Amino acid sequence: MNPTALIIATDQNKKAQMVNRLSATGLFGIIKPLKSSAALFRHLKSKPTDMVCWAIESNEQRSNWINKLHADEKWHDLPLIAFAEDQQGLISGLQLGASDSVHVQIDPTELSARMNRHLERWQRLLELRKSKEQLQKLALTDPLTQLGNRAVFDSSIKHVTASMQRSGNPCSLLMIDLDHFKKFNDNYGHQTGDMVLRAVADTIKSSARNADICCRYGGEEFAVILPDTTAANAKILAERIHQKVALVSKRQPTGRRELTVSIGISCADKDRISHPEQLIEEADCALYQAKENGRNRTELWFPEPIAPRLQFVRPVTQQLAFGA
Repeated sequence: MNPTALIIATDQNKKAQMVNRLSATGLFGIIKPLKSSAALFRHLKSKPTDMVCWAIESNEQRSNWINKLHADEKWHDLPLIAFAEDQQGLISGLQLGASDSVHVQIDPTELSARMNRHLERWQRLLELRKSKEQLQKLALTDPLTQLGNRAVFDSSIKHVTASMQRSGNPCSLLMIDLDHFKKFNDNYGHQTGDMVLRAVADTIKSSARNADICCRYGGEEFAVILPDTTAANAKILAERIHQKVALVSKRQPTGRRELTVSIGISCADKDRISHPEQLIEEADCALYQAKENGRNRTELWFPEPIAPRLQFVRPVTQQLAFGA
């Protein structure tokens, strides 16, 4: 570990004195004097920092940069050390929000001990923060396929349809199901079945855009939520998935059985769909129609022209067939 300390002081002599004091502790790999609080935030945004030290000025009031630092969730626990020349300055440093307040003439051994304590606490906080982020990721990730899980799908479909209502831009949904997957498991075992699920999940993710939200919906069924996407563009993604799954199929130990998927597409716009449940139901109906029409194909939901808006109707599908 090579901690970085940043120093803020308007007086050049005080700044040099603080640099010397911190250097003498032997704790820091980088000690960087800064010209202003603006330079501090530029550094924080671009490089890791482990401590901020500043020289208390006489009659200093609570500074905007300290408020800004404490308001940022990423930095509000960052060690902030005030250096003062008298007892009143030491008290002012703590009142202004410092983690600690030390005299500029502090004994070097005491300063080293204080700095080391703050650095160790900061490292523990960083480790805890990293562990929390990992746990949050695990809670939202399907462990087998590494796609978003059902919770991610449920929250994302609500967010995307709400955004569609605000912006007026359409959004689309792909529901994807592996064909005859139960036979794969019966013939080749669950380990091979899991391998196939992972391969198809990777194919779906690599086919989609960064903005698209790929999830495992359940079992052998997947979903892709496409923000700001028309039905025509959703069909392009479906075609790409069919083509890539065909390539994956050639690499799987499944004998002569071809690996294929069926896909149902629904599309929402500001005037026709207001609820995510309707978008899901229409994609499900289109997926069912793809299964009924022979599998290994895409079906696109179209409402009857004479049907009133927001009424569920029997799907009139547009067919995209891939292979015999």
